[in-house]
Amino acid sequence: MGVPVTNVPTPTLPPATATRLPPAPAPPAGAPRRYQVVDRFLGSDPGLNRFRSALMSVLTIGVILEAELLFVRFTHALQIRTPVPAAQAAQVAVANHDYLVIMMLLGAILGMISGFGVTDADAKGQLITVLFLPAPMFAALALGIALGGHRVLSLVLLALILAAGTYLRRFGPRGMVSGMLLFIGFFFGFFLHGEITPSDLGWVAAALGVGDAVALAVRFTFFYPDQAKAIDRSQRSYRARARKLAVLALQVFEDPGPGERAVRQLQRQLVRLNEAALMIDAQLGESGELQHQRLFDVELALTNIARFAVAMGHLDVPADQCAEVRLVLRAIAGGDLMGGRQHAESLLALLAATRPLASGEDSTAVVVVHRFAGSVVALSVAWPEWLAGRRVEGGKGTFEPAVTLFGGWLPGSAQVSAVASAEQGTRRGDRIRLAPYTRAAIQVGVAVGASIALGDLVSGRRFYWAVIAAFITFMGVNNSGEQARKGLYRIAGTVVGIGIGSLLATAVGHHPYWSIAVILISLFFGFYLMRVNYAFMVVGITVMVSQLYVQLGEFSNSLLGLRLAETAIGSSVAIIVVTLVLPLRTRRVLRVALRAHVHAVRVLVAHATSALLGELPSSGGTLRADARAVDASDQALVATAQPLRRNLFGSHDEDTGQAIRLAAASRHYSRNLVNDAEGVGPLDSEMRLEVARASATLQSSLDILAESLTGPIERDYTRSSALFDRTERRLEDRTDEGRLAIRDFKLIDGAMAQLAGLAGLSVTDFDTVGTARP
Repeated sequence: MGVPVTNVPTPTLPPATATRLPPAPAPPAGAPRRYQVVDRFLGSDPGLNRFRSALMSVLTIGVILEAELLFVRFTHALQIRTPVPAAQAAQVAVANHDYLVIMMLLGAILGMISGFGVTDADAKGQLITVLFLPAPMFAALALGIALGGHRVLSLVLLALILAAGTYLRRFGPRGMVSGMLLFIGFFFGFFLHGEITPSDLGWVAAALGVGDAVALAVRFTFFYPDQAKAIDRSQRSYRARARKLAVLALQVFEDPGPGERAVRQLQRQLVRLNEAALMIDAQLGESGELQHQRLFDVELALTNIARFAVAMGHLDVPADQCAEVRLVLRAIAGGDLMGGRQHAESLLALLAATRPLASGEDSTAVVVVHRFAGSVVALSVAWPEWLAGRRVEGGKGTFEPAVTLFGGWLPGSAQVSAVASAEQGTRRGDRIRLAPYTRAAIQVGVAVGASIALGDLVSGRRFYWAVIAAFITFMGVNNSGEQARKGLYRIAGTVVGIGIGSLLATAVGHHPYWSIAVILISLFFGFYLMRVNYAFMVVGITVMVSQLYVQLGEFSNSLLGLRLAETAIGSSVAIIVVTLVLPLRTRRVLRVALRAHVHAVRVLVAHATSALLGELPSSGGTLRADARAVDASDQALVATAQPLRRNLFGSHDEDTGQAIRLAAASRHYSRNLVNDAEGVGPLDSEMRLEVARASATLQSSLDILAESLTGPIERDYTRSSALFDRTERRLEDRTDEGRLAIRDFKLIDGAMAQLAGLAGLSVTDFDTVGTARP
C-alpha cells in the first residue's frame, strides 16, 4: 500500500478488568454433535451449492457412462464387427474396448462441463444452454479430426482456438463455456484423428447427444432450479452460521484475555454471515424492498450481538448481568430466540435497577450492555418477520441487489479486476488499458504457445498436459496473483494426486466397475472441495486420469511422473506470462477495490446525513441498499486481497491485513449508522448546520481518499471528528439515537483516516497539526 503500518494505530479493546464467572456448563447432550456435524456442514456450504454441484456433476457423469455403454452395446457404435482370424481377435477386442472408452469419455466430459459450466439462474436459461453445449464441441472436434494429420498446423490452431475461446468471455457465461468446449473438441479431434475418421462423425454426434440428453434429464429431474427451495437452503445455512457466531461470541465473552484466536474466528464468521446474506439478497432479486430490509435488520442485530459480546468481555460488567449475557448467547446458539429475548429483557431490568452513575463515572459498560440487550430484542422481532415475509410474493417497491451471483456464488474479485484492467495504471507496465477478456486472450495465446513448444520437447505425445495446465491456470481467476496461486496449487495437487492415483491404480487393477467407482468418488470430493482449495480438484482429476490409463492399458508410474513434469512446465509458463505479459497486478486491483469501498461508504454517509436532516423518506430503504453496497464492496475487497494476505506458504502481508481490518471496521460503523440515523428526532436549525458542515468535511475527505487510490495527489485527508464532537455535546440531553449516529460518523472518520495514512496521505485535523506525508 506504500507505507509501513507499524506506527499506524489500530482499534484496540481495553484490558479486562471485570471478574469473570465460572465457565458455562456444556450444552445439553446431543447438541455438540449437531453443532459439530450438521451445523458445520450447513454453515460451510451456503445454500448447499458446493454439495449440489458436486452431486449433480458426479451423478450426471455416472449415468452418462452407463448410458453410453448401453448405447454402444445396442448400436455397436464404432465397434469392429468384421470377422477376423483367431490370431487377431484379441487385438480387435482391445480396439473395441478403446472405442467404447472413447465414446464414454466424450459423453462424460460433456456432462462434466454441464455440471459446473451452466450457470443460468432460471430453468429456461439452463435448458437453452445445455441444449447448446454439443454444438461447439462437435464443430471443433470435426475440425480437429479433419486437420489432425497436419501436426504443425494443428498445434498452431490449438493455441489460436484457446485464445479465441478465451475472448468469447465477453459474451458472458455462455461465451465462456463455448470457449472451453471449442478447446476440448479440437483437442480430442487432434488426438483421435488416427482412430476416428470423418465418416465416424455421426457416431460421435450420437455420443454427444446421449451425454446431453442425460445431462438434461439429471438436471431437471433431481436438481430443478427452484428459487423458493434455493432460498430455503440458503436460509438454513444462514441459521447455522448465526448459531456458530453465537458460540464464538460466548467463547470470547468468557475468555477475553488469551482469546485472540477466538476473536479472529469470530471476525471470519462475521464475514461468512455477511456472505450468506448477500447471496440470499441476490436470490430474492427485485422481489420487494421489505424482505431485503428485514434480512438486513436480522444481520445487523446478529453482528451487533457478537461485537458487543466481545466488548463486554473487556469491560467491568456486574456478575448478575454477565450471567444473563451468557444465557442469551447460549439461547441464540441453540436457536431459541424467544428464550434469548426473555434473558435480554431480564438484562434490561437489571440495568434499570442499577444505581445512577455518579458524575464523571464511565458509562461505557452500561451503554454496551444496553445496546447488546436491545440488539437481542431486535433480532427476536426481525427474524420471525423475515421468515414469514420472504414467503410473500412481491412486496412494496423494488430492490436492486448489490451483487449478481455467478453460478450461485458471489463474484469475488471479477468486477474490480475488470475495472482495473480497463483503467490505466500508474506503473510503466500497467499503462495499457484492455478489456479483461482481451487481456486474458492474449496471455492465454502466449502461454499456450510456449507450453506447446516446451512440452513437445519433453514428450511429443504427452505435451497436452502442459497445454491443459497453462489453460486451466486462467480459468475462474481474474488477476496475476490469483493466476499464479492457481498454477502453484495445480502443481501441488498433481504431486499429491500422483501418489494417491498410483496406490489406487494398483489396488483396483483392471476391474472396470471398481475403477468407475474410484473415478466418481474422487471427482465428487474434487468438485465439492474445489472452492475450499483448487488443489483438491487437481487431486481428483489426477486420480481419474490414473484410472483412465489403467483401462487403456497405458498406466505406469513413469507416465504419472511425465504428467507431473508437463504440468509443472505449463503452470510455470502461465505464471511467467501473467507476471511479464500485460500483467494485471493484484495490488493494482486491490487499490481499485479499496477505492470502490471508500466510494460506497461515502454514498452511505451522504444519504445518512440526508436522513438526519429529514431529507430522506423514513422507510430507510435507501440506507439499507447503501449498506448492502458497502457489504458487497467489502466482500470484493476481501476476495481480491486473498493472494496477498496469505500465499502458498502461509506468510502474511501486514499492509494488506491492516487495510482489510480498517475496511471491515468502516463497514461495521456504516451498518450501525443506518440503524441509528433512523431513530433521530428533528434537529434544530443550528444543529442541522453543524451536522451538514461536519458531514460535508467527511465526504470531501472520502473523495480525496478515493482519488488518492487512483493515483498520487498532493492533498490531505481532513478529519471531521472535531466538528462532530460539537454536535455530540449539544445532544447530551437527547434520549434518541442522535448521539449514537454522531458517534458512528466519528468512528467512520477514524477508520478512514487510518486508511488514508496507509495509502500515503497526510492526515490533518481542525485542532491538530497534520502528520508528515510518507
